[in-house]
Amino acid sequence: MTVSHGFELISEQTITEYKTLARFYRHKKTRAELLSLSNDDDNKVFGITFRTPPTNSTGVAHILEHSVLCGSRKYPVKEPFVELLKGSLNTFLNAFTYPDKTCYPVASQSLQDFYNLIDVYLDAVFYPRITPFIFQQEGWHFELEKKASPLIYKGVVFNEMKGAYSSPENVLAEYSLQSLFPDNPYGFDSGGDPKQIPNLTFEQFEAFHRAYYHPSNARIYFYGDDDPEERLKFLNESLKDFDPMEVNSTIPLQSPFDRPRRIIRSFIVGDEDRDKPKKGMFTLNWVLAESEDVQTNFTLHIIEYILLGMPASPLRKALIDSGLGEDVAGEGLGTELRQIYFSTGLKGIEMEEPRYGNLGNPGPERDRSSNHRSCAEHHRIPFTRKQYWALSAGSFPDAAITDYLAL
Repeated sequence: MTVSHGFELISEQTITEYKTLARFYRHKKTRAELLSLSNDDDNKVFGITFRTPPTNSTGVAHILEHSVLCGSRKYPVKEPFVELLKGSLNTFLNAFTYPDKTCYPVASQSLQDFYNLIDVYLDAVFYPRITPFIFQQEGWHFELEKKASPLIYKGVVFNEMKGAYSSPENVLAEYSLQSLFPDNPYGFDSGGDPKQIPNLTFEQFEAFHRAYYHPSNARIYFYGDDDPEERLKFLNESLKDFDPMEVNSTIPLQSPFDRPRRIIRSFIVGDEDRDKPKKGMFTLNWVLAESEDVQTNFTLHIIEYILLGMPASPLRKALIDSGLGEDVAGEGLGTELRQIYFSTGLKGIEMEEPRYGNLGNPGPERDRSSNHRSCAEHHRIPFTRKQYWALSAGSFPDAAITDYLAL
């Protein structure tokens, strides 16, 4: 195996369609993985990703994503991220928290600016200026607005997630995902449930960074026309001081249910809608194959587009023409997690129990933790690719199509 600047070349492939040479490396000391794509595109891209599976809904991964960009060992300023937005030549600069990973991508057409951005981001994720104050600022803290008023919760992520949970569509998407994956990290909200965020302690916050923000748990990406050898040299300078570490961040597969499940959950509506007739939302959800199965993944994308992607798509048209709801609900095909899932249904449905149909369940599981109106229903049935092809050909299993039309 070829070794250069501490990186061992594992595989190499030419991607003819993109005129790109792809090389996959592993850092010998830390086992960090690198995908290096070289071509003539002057919009250079870098990204570093850590697998960050949550064990609860306190939003620790989300709060950490915000916090590491609040200063680091080499750049101890208050908000380097804001300074980069204002002063760099970036064409893209952001960070994202997914249900199972946290990503830090940057892009620039200027070579010097590109490597400046990378340097700031690498120092931020590996050597952040994590303090109790930053944790309270980005996560949660008590605040007294008036002397006679009670203490209230505040925090950047806490406020952001309060806004997210005020959207019925966002709540439906979160409930749907949790209903499909009750036995693995996808059953928690990595962004943070406002009711759970205040349970997070600073010690847990620090421990999460130590556990997952390590080169041994990192996947790194380069793309563009910069020197591929310089990439390796630059990265090795950031990684060489770390020792290898065993990181248990694997996402276990969700086992199939022994039968379909039906769940009814309530969500909060705004004051302006409280006196209006009660409306609900409904989704039917499936867990499918593993997302790394490229052929199945691509096949399901085609099928989803046929079913839902156009105004005249048969499933979309059947749902809307049923008159049982106001518009289509559900995310559709989700392929960003370890297991692909499919979710679709209707929103604006009348809250009449008999209209939901019956899949032979003994009855719905109910969660009345919220005391406001409306509901979301969820089902999960394992389907094979063959059955999905049958759906696109118009011969979907009778029991399932009945449920679609009996919303």
